[in-house]
Amino acid sequence: MSTGDAAAVVQNFLRSMQGNQALQGRQAQPEEKLFTTLADLLPSSTTIPVIDSAEQNFIDNLLRQLPPDLVLLAQEVDDSSSVDPTSEAAEAAMEALSLDQKKEILRKVLRSPQFHQSLSSLTSAIRDGGLPSISDALGVPVENGGYINQGGGVPLGGGDAVEAFLNGVRTSVEKEKKEEKVNDDKMETD
Repeated sequence: MSTGDAAAVVQNFLRSMQGNQALQGRQAQPEEKLFTTLADLLPSSTTIPVIDSAEQNFIDNLLRQLPPDLVLLAQEVDDSSSVDPTSEAAEAAMEALSLDQKKEILRKVLRSPQFHQSLSSLTSAIRDGGLPSISDALGVPVENGGYINQGGGVPLGGGDAVEAFLNGVRTSVEKEKKEEKVNDDKMETD
């Protein structure tokens, strides 16, 4: 056998061993389900048009979810730390803003690196086993309470957890819409 033939045999042997190791590795570990991130689902290119076309009620509801300091800063309150964020002054500051000013605050938030970092952090926390506590804290109903099996124990993780969270958000929104429709129908018949 020549040196070239021996080298070829060794190369083929090594390639076959690498292939077997790769197969063994795949068999030993189940593949994690890949799923998108919250930051990928909520890019500025998607969220800003929603803000631009939103009505006053929707904008006001979104602003109420933000720290009141953002509204106070937009109103150029001299010392926002002296104003109780839950006070009437904070609410009055929000009411004093025009719809365009309110939308601009929301646009700035949606474009901010802090917002995108928060979405990434929330995605990581959900993927890393935090789904049960996060969904509970946010009031988002998720299947099996965010655990692999009903009754608790091991929380969902990875892409399965993110998907379960998003399904819970969808279910929550659909339920809210149905309740609003029922309330609207009830008001019309009264």
